[in-house]
Amino acid sequence: MPHVPTDTDVYEVFAQSGSSTALNHVGSLVSPCRDAAWHLAKETYGRRDDLAKLWVVRRTDMIVSSAGDRDLLAAKTRMPHRQPGFPTTRRRDRSVLPAGAPAPEDRDIGLSERRDDTRGVGEPGLRDLWLALADDLFVLGNRLGDRICDYIDLEEALAVGSIGQEALAHAGTILMRYGFDQAAVDARFFDREQAQWQVSRAIERLTDWPSTVACGLVFAAAVTVLAEQTAGAEPGATQLPAITAIRSEQLVHLDHWRRWARALTAWPETRAEFTRAYAEVTECAADMFGARLQGVATDTLSGDSALAVTLHERLAALVSDNGGPGSRLPDRPLARTAGLGGNALAHSLARGSAVRREYTPGVFN
Repeated sequence: MPHVPTDTDVYEVFAQSGSSTALNHVGSLVSPCRDAAWHLAKETYGRRDDLAKLWVVRRTDMIVSSAGDRDLLAAKTRMPHRQPGFPTTRRRDRSVLPAGAPAPEDRDIGLSERRDDTRGVGEPGLRDLWLALADDLFVLGNRLGDRICDYIDLEEALAVGSIGQEALAHAGTILMRYGFDQAAVDARFFDREQAQWQVSRAIERLTDWPSTVACGLVFAAAVTVLAEQTAGAEPGATQLPAITAIRSEQLVHLDHWRRWARALTAWPETRAEFTRAYAEVTECAADMFGARLQGVATDTLSGDSALAVTLHERLAALVSDNGGPGSRLPDRPLARTAGLGGNALAHSLARGSAVRREYTPGVFN
């Protein structure tokens, strides 16, 4: 975890040599006091150059990473949407119409020619639960996109946008780590009819801001619980590093939604509304770990019932520890039902379809 250094006489020096350059770390120095440190830095690092800015910071006033933070710091590199130029590159790659490509109305939206066979990738029970949670995260990310412009507070708008973006990225990463290629990921999220989706009933409650906070909290908690179970059950799995990184980022989301839950509970103007929304969302979340086995038309929970019960109990403990108004999560898990999702899912699918129709014919073939 990040820590505060103990060497009190060491200062870190940051300098900007021109108005068009960035402020860079140029070195360290030892000084008995702050004023002397600044002048020593000026003589040491600014003697030969005209400096535009000079910042000198005592090392003990900084929070720095430790060796154990390396995986967390590197986690973002597995999310290509965060890389410079990614959106432009991806659009350019998909904007070239292959020779003889059919028009959108003639294209086959089936998955038979795409790599989406998840058999043999991870334990079946855990795998199916991850696929279901990926669908939940996809809808959550879409709905958070609608919330970005709801605030006059820039910081909260940025936070909501970041969480929504990461929810979408996590959804795609989960599928790719469980055997899907990019074409199959796109097809799963954009070409399925609503009747084929198997989202949690909590998705239907993604309407106003209080219910969004409750849903965000529950889904972040569910991802955290399932990631911890996966790490224990599949310690050598190839998808585990990505799952571990997703867990770390979802814990940050969980902390964000917890702060909102405490705030909405504390404010007299919002307490009753949030209490009602939180009760409805947590009650609907009974099916969070009730995904059916892929391709099996039964009401059997994914994997064995003991797994669903164990995960459900861990979710209940994590959801209740939020400083909010209390949870109505049932004692036992329920099975998910295909075709639910209400307006939240319908809106996400309709918007995705509308965007895809505006692309050059064949881009999404």
